[in-house]
Amino acid sequence: MIHFTPPPEVHLGPVTLNCHGTFFLLGAVTAWVWTRARVPREYHVHLDNLASWLTLGGIIGARAFYVLLNPSMLLDPLSVLAIWEGGLVSYGGFFGALAAWWLYLRWNKLPRELFNDAVGPPALAGWGVGRIGCFLNWWNEYGTVTTVPWGLVVGSDPPRHPVMLYLAIGHILAALAAARLGRRWGVRADGLALMGYGLTRFILDFWRDYDPASLRLGSQALAGVFLVAGLFLVLKGRIPDRSVPAPTSE
Repeated sequence: MIHFTPPPEVHLGPVTLNCHGTFFLLGAVTAWVWTRARVPREYHVHLDNLASWLTLGGIIGARAFYVLLNPSMLLDPLSVLAIWEGGLVSYGGFFGALAAWWLYLRWNKLPRELFNDAVGPPALAGWGVGRIGCFLNWWNEYGTVTTVPWGLVVGSDPPRHPVMLYLAIGHILAALAAARLGRRWGVRADGLALMGYGLTRFILDFWRDYDPASLRLGSQALAGVFLVAGLFLVLKGRIPDRSVPAPTSE
């Protein structure tokens, strides 16, 4: 077994940094940089505008979903804003970022197939980077008790699977595979990324310690929805036309 101590918070004057927030920020930067490399240069100004909206939408969605699962937090409204203490749900972050993404593309009349295909693998990789922060934070997202040699012991708790680290590695590998296979097979990379996310999450949820245990069924059911949606895009989605010119601003 491996004894593990979560890194402490770092205080820089009035600013407090912890692994949870820091790695989600790094994940957002990772997704933004890689997406810029996957779209024509004339669209980069829109990606620059989207970066802040996606980050904000993802954080709001992730926190809102967590509060929805823990309604007692509403008794102390200020605690809802304390995201630096942890408490972000990946599904909520996905839907929050997706809403911001969809609204921006629609408002600016941008080619959705092109942007969706471009952002799929980078977004999944960015979420994987964020999961490293979840692992290091080690709060309320535990793996099941285990006897494997790499089980982590934190404090007086029994050894557990580092399931958040499993998810981080799984998401990043799935993102790289989606980008590569999308080019090789000539299919929608965002569909492959959705399939990778759904499959990874469904499998690894078996090693996550949910309380109550019924939450696992809900999480895996939603993972199945992502898997089916990704498969639909791969089989039926239109390949993006990269020759579409960017709209000119007046």
